[in-house]
Amino acid sequence: MILLLRRPYASLVIISWIDLYTVFHNFQRIGFFKNLFGQINMKSILIPPEKVYLMEELDRSAFDKTVDVPTFNIEYSNISKVLPLLKKYLLKLEHFKPVDSACQSNVHIYLNPDLIKTWNDFPETTRIELEALNLGEGNLDLKALMLKYDNYSIDKILNAVLPQNMEGMSSFTQIGHIVHINLREHLLPFKHLIGEVLYDKVPRCKSVVNKVNMIDNTYRNFQMELLKGENNMVTAVKENNCKFEFDFSSVYWNSRLCTEHERIVKTLKTGDVLFDAFSGVGPFAIPCAKKGCIVYANDLNPESYKWLMHNKKLNKISDSNLKGYNLDGREFILKIVKENLINHSEKNTFVTMNLPALAVEFLNTYVELFRDISLPKSFQYITLFIYCFAKGDNPEKIVRELIVNNLKVNSIDVTTKIKDIFHVRTVSSMKEMMRVTIHLDRDILVGNCGIKRKEQDISDTIILDNGQEPQCFQSGGRKKFKDEDKS
Repeated sequence: MILLLRRPYASLVIISWIDLYTVFHNFQRIGFFKNLFGQINMKSILIPPEKVYLMEELDRSAFDKTVDVPTFNIEYSNISKVLPLLKKYLLKLEHFKPVDSACQSNVHIYLNPDLIKTWNDFPETTRIELEALNLGEGNLDLKALMLKYDNYSIDKILNAVLPQNMEGMSSFTQIGHIVHINLREHLLPFKHLIGEVLYDKVPRCKSVVNKVNMIDNTYRNFQMELLKGENNMVTAVKENNCKFEFDFSSVYWNSRLCTEHERIVKTLKTGDVLFDAFSGVGPFAIPCAKKGCIVYANDLNPESYKWLMHNKKLNKISDSNLKGYNLDGREFILKIVKENLINHSEKNTFVTMNLPALAVEFLNTYVELFRDISLPKSFQYITLFIYCFAKGDNPEKIVRELIVNNLKVNSIDVTTKIKDIFHVRTVSSMKEMMRVTIHLDRDILVGNCGIKRKEQDISDTIILDNGQEPQCFQSGGRKKFKDEDKS
């Protein structure tokens, strides 16, 4: 077999596999690839035995495996000088101490056999420093070591057990004492083994659950199956210097959004106003209220509302800083936002809408929201943070189109109101969670019903040239004159 390599500005170079082997072998002998690329990625001997592959019921004893491990043997008096030199080569396993100093006179330092097998595997500089301490090849020895289930990490166990050449279990989420996973169909035969491994290995884990359906109901929670541990879904977490308690089986909580919650909380300053239309149990609302913001928080799910108010009390937040509501998001905007915005027109005002699958459908509620109420002249705009899912190759373009298609304002280019598009996280292959920042100003909140609206301090009535008021109707978030289509 022949390999053809093309070099820039040169003719083809023809190399046989024999030539390649010879070159590679010689370079490997002199440590060329090790020095250039780091340790060559050969198959590790520190992995579970092959017999555990496709195991469906966990047999911990099947993970027993004896390996020969290099040890560096020194006198106890040299330990403080030698350890810094060998630190990067230490054998790192779970529930294992690489430095055996049980004997006060001699110390055995266990080294990673994937990195060090012989004296010459140490870099030359390390060998020189060790020789300066009168240490050398004679201090290096091999010892048989029994590896057990307890010594392996979650990744090594699951990689050894689960089907190869298929997508494995990429991650899990911990919510207090609950570990939550979302298994693909081909992994379901291994679900109880996975549950046991996570239960054993994840600190503070008391329950392991698997999501069994999509988040597609009204309240954004999902059915789950208990794989291992206690059937207790009431849990507690800490985030952004606040405590949260809730029933994970009846509300929505995603620990992977912790950083995004923190970004928004840091954006608001003491005295700012926040309207949280889909607040859940309060990951935006509670920390903002705790730092002195005025917060109006809402969620349609009665359980979310209950735990929101519970967390308000848990974090000792006053009624003046947080008011809670159990309303539909559209009703919250039409009533609570509309009624209270006037009182805070001189403050920095924000709205969060974290309902990525549906939030854009509520955008038309803001169009001419204040057509019958005069906004104070001091009002400039509301900063809206709205979250969307984007499925496709160009997430920014997709969410921009979502906003334009759902926020239609007569004679206004809505794209000029979009101030930022931010990638929050990757949900799955070709599915991204995005945050769009929009300035809801007079153009959107007041509108003009097809003509230029007059600013008035007391009355908000629009007067036509003939002295009559226009009759408007709403269609997809846009106001039209009844006869507009006929003109």
